[in-house]
Amino acid sequence: MVDDYDRDRERRRGEGSDRDRHLARRFERARRRYDDEYRTPRRGASTLGIIAFVGGLLALVVGIIPFLGAVAIFAGGLALVLALASVLIARSSNQKMGFPVAATVVSGSAVALSLMWIAVIGSMMDNRAARRAAPPPLPVPPPAQVRGNANPPPKAPSENKVDEEKFQKQLLEDLAKDRIKEEIRNGPGTPVSAETLETDYLANVVSAELRYKDKVLAVTGKVVRVIREEGKSYVLELETGEPTKTINCEFAEQKKYPLASVKRGQEVTVRGLCAGRVSDLVTLKDCVLAK
Repeated sequence: MVDDYDRDRERRRGEGSDRDRHLARRFERARRRYDDEYRTPRRGASTLGIIAFVGGLLALVVGIIPFLGAVAIFAGGLALVLALASVLIARSSNQKMGFPVAATVVSGSAVALSLMWIAVIGSMMDNRAARRAAPPPLPVPPPAQVRGNANPPPKAPSENKVDEEKFQKQLLEDLAKDRIKEEIRNGPGTPVSAETLETDYLANVVSAELRYKDKVLAVTGKVVRVIREEGKSYVLELETGEPTKTINCEFAEQKKYPLASVKRGQEVTVRGLCAGRVSDLVTLKDCVLAK
């Protein structure tokens, strides 16, 4: 009879044989895989890997050039995609892995270099835009230099009196000029004919100047001509009865337009400030055409 001990021994012996068979199957699979990987000769080089390697190498060369490296990202990216595809194809078709791996490394380096150039160029453009947008620094005025005493001493009473007299004199002169301009513009002025004015100056210059000079006159006479002297204002000449003498009436630039309708021999009345004899001719300044 078979006792329990014999049955247990047979059971353990059967389990041992099953474990040995399992280990034998694993060893056989490993040996076959080893043979496939190392002993079985691989096929030729991967054509796609060679293409990817050449493209990645060209992209890397272009990427080294300053500022042109940013363009190499397109060629490098395409070469990287081809390299990864060649790795997968080489593994599945038992081709050599040298060119696919090398193409992956070279094209990846080209892409990394291009990204570096893009970052550098972007940083430079941002800095340039910031410098353009920044307002120029305001100039700092130099500190004021105080020469001598900052608080001048008060003037003496006599100096204050002189300054006040100068101010009053200037004020009176300005008022007189304004009054003269107003009288020339609106009249009436001292009426006199051109013949009478010339005759009075020929008869007695001193008496004529006391009577007419620095006064507003309204002189009536016939027009000889209207001329413009070089570097001076427009001049209207009036007949005086003397062949070589005329009354010269000077018009400013802004008051020349009424002279456009004046004709030779026309009788007109001119208001202006008598300046006496200028270059042997009686002259009126700042004239306007009254009628």
